[in-house]
Amino acid sequence: MVRSSRKILLYLTVIALVLIGRQIIQKKSNQMIKVTKQPVVVIGSGLAGLTASNQLANSYKIPVILLDKAKSIGGNSIKASSGINGALSTTQESLKVKDSPELFLEDTVKSAKGKGVEPLMKKLTSDSRSAISWLQESFGLKLDKLAQLGGHSTARTHRSSTNIPPGYELVSTLSKALKKTSEENPDLVQILLNSKVIDVIINKSGQVEGVKYIDETGETQILQTSNVIFSTGGFGYSKDMLEKYNPDLVKLPTTNGEQTTGDGQNILEKLGAKMIDMSEIQVHPTGFIDNANRDSNWKFLAAEALRGLGGILLHPETGKRFVNELSTRDSVTAAIQNYCPKNDNRAIILMSESLYSNYKANVDFYMSKNLVFKGTVKEMVDHYNIKSPLDAVVQGLKHYSTASKDDFNRPLIVNSFGKDVNSNTIVYYGEITPVVHFTMGGAQIDEHSQVLNTANKPLAKGLYAAGEVSGGVHGANRLGGSSLLECVVYGRTAANSIASRY
Repeated sequence: MVRSSRKILLYLTVIALVLIGRQIIQKKSNQMIKVTKQPVVVIGSGLAGLTASNQLANSYKIPVILLDKAKSIGGNSIKASSGINGALSTTQESLKVKDSPELFLEDTVKSAKGKGVEPLMKKLTSDSRSAISWLQESFGLKLDKLAQLGGHSTARTHRSSTNIPPGYELVSTLSKALKKTSEENPDLVQILLNSKVIDVIINKSGQVEGVKYIDETGETQILQTSNVIFSTGGFGYSKDMLEKYNPDLVKLPTTNGEQTTGDGQNILEKLGAKMIDMSEIQVHPTGFIDNANRDSNWKFLAAEALRGLGGILLHPETGKRFVNELSTRDSVTAAIQNYCPKNDNRAIILMSESLYSNYKANVDFYMSKNLVFKGTVKEMVDHYNIKSPLDAVVQGLKHYSTASKDDFNRPLIVNSFGKDVNSNTIVYYGEITPVVHFTMGGAQIDEHSQVLNTANKPLAKGLYAAGEVSGGVHGANRLGGSSLLECVVYGRTAANSIASRY
């Protein structure tokens, strides 16, 4: 009886060990499946790519390989200097600024001038609050200051009181977070620079299977993946693409880096993507003229915040204002081209001492590059050899600062030159000219960031786009502050869409 009991106990123990062993094997097997799942390939390391990569890796623990043909991270996003838009943000609430997604959408649709895809604009504006919150809560960004830019009904363009330019702050912060994850868990994040993507492999059933790229040694490589996010930026530096889509702009200088050549648009179009609004290329009204190299094709952007915070534009010969500086970018550009000298399309941007105090880090940077100068009103008049009498220029500044209604219906006058402005008042000034800045067109996406084909259906399972490479979000004209917002909203959307099916 005792022996029988022992046999039964031994038998039950063996069964229990077998079952436990199976559970351990199954657990290890499940873990192995998770680890060995194909990574998402993100192409482009600007803010859209960094947003998507951080969301995938740090929020969902989904492995990511970030590819960029450049030798450093950041793209054009790193140069953005006005800020990022958001409606109903905690910053607006704390500063008692009234706004709503509906008002933001109304401004966006009006600026788009009948172009673009309104559902994409609605998502951009309705998700703007959560985009700002994500940056503040997940990355510790302050984004505690506001400016009202051209075409906006209220102050909704966020930047931080750290005085670090917004684009640089966002890119560097998200880049550091991603690099930290890569160092701590290289299986979760890999960053491959000097890697130029040349094709995406899609199988017969319409599923993404891989990405073909040229590595830093010049060898062609293939990454196996089921999900690709294009975040490669625009094509504003490519004279060939400007010639193709809007030849009138070929002779204008640009703010775009030399990497901005439309690689993503070209690949996606060849794959069968629907290309939308490709001729809608934004000319920013204010690119600084460097007196040491006036004919350079590349210009440093004079941030729209300079005008949003009180800067005004003057005719370079008469010293008179000629436009509402807070009109949409296309309207201000047209005014410069129509009113100012035709031979060089230049104007003067003039700023007050109070504006300088509010935007000190940026203006100091411009001055370090000899793009902005500090001096008296008289010195400014002499510097540009303005033909109008000095008293007339002073009276114009006084009128702008004190009039009950602006001559050009500018809705917001802040940081003015003061009622006591005179010839010895300290001001800040530089020369600007219109520049090719942003390409609104690209591969059309849907509200899930999926790339669409010419039949308005998803082009392939696992194919996404975010940022300037995509089209439909801005229409014929982009509002200042919405480029960084687009990167965050649709970068996160692409990541969320992948996570929901991963």
